[in-house]
Amino acid sequence: MSDEVTIINEENEVVESLTTDSADSGYNSKTYNNSNNLPVSSPVNSAPTGVEDSAPHIDGSVLARCSGRVSKTPSHFKDYDLSLHSSLASVAPLEAILFDIDGTLCDSDPIHYYAFREMLQEIGFNGGEPITEEFFVKNCSGMHNEELCHVLFPDWDIERARKFMDDKEAMFRRIASEQLKPVTGLEKLCKWVEDQGFKRAAVTNAPRPNAELMISLLGLEDFFELLVIGSECDRAKPFPDPYLKALQGLGVSSEHSFIFEDSVSGIKAGVAAGMPVVGLATRNPEKLLSDAGATLVVEDYGHSKLWTALEELEKKTEEVKVAN
Repeated sequence: MSDEVTIINEENEVVESLTTDSADSGYNSKTYNNSNNLPVSSPVNSAPTGVEDSAPHIDGSVLARCSGRVSKTPSHFKDYDLSLHSSLASVAPLEAILFDIDGTLCDSDPIHYYAFREMLQEIGFNGGEPITEEFFVKNCSGMHNEELCHVLFPDWDIERARKFMDDKEAMFRRIASEQLKPVTGLEKLCKWVEDQGFKRAAVTNAPRPNAELMISLLGLEDFFELLVIGSECDRAKPFPDPYLKALQGLGVSSEHSFIFEDSVSGIKAGVAAGMPVVGLATRNPEKLLSDAGATLVVEDYGHSKLWTALEELEKKTEEVKVAN
């Protein structure tokens, strides 16, 4: 089966269509913007003042080379359901929901992948060959920058490695300010959480400037009561410290909370903190997330299995409250 990838210029005019073979990948077509090799997104709130200059221009040849790898959504989604109903129902009465940010609230992994790929190639990493998306998923996704300094640059002086990571994050923010979009169904879920009056926190390994930018772009400044940054804890994910700090900050128990995550390190952190985790397979393979310990893996927040579980949890929460 073939997928059509449409390239759009900065005036939103279609300038080229590419056909990619997807027989083995199970991927759907996406529309890409010719200026930065990322999916065209619906308008979001304006970026806060102080955001770095606009994203760099990437020509169509670069887009064509990686159009089959970046920013595509699985078309044949499978559930990996490990006793979802009993697991989520066991946290009733529900008090709080904790959210990762990158890949969980927004589809940011393609932007991170692009920034890493371009900057690593520029310094001659991997013999000057661009890193693959598989390399990114295995070695970069969900990890905090201090850890990445040692993973990517074991022979570098630590300050040099940190400078590279800072520059990469600046590039991410430039592109994200123009291209970031929410995961499908996020608005519906946030409304449900607010209507139910549950407490909520954002818990991330992202640097604080990135986290605050993404929350602002998504219009969620007033939604979250607390933002926990992994590098500001004793240990970042995959250790449970950030999630334990969030529970403490909200004044809730792990017995009455659960988590939304999209990465292996995040899921392991949530499980280690004693909470059920719903995995978001925005980019990482669903089986990988399930194997990491996710109670359920869904494609996005509109997935029917997720809403069945939430409705049952809501019902159980009300029953417990009435009984008490």
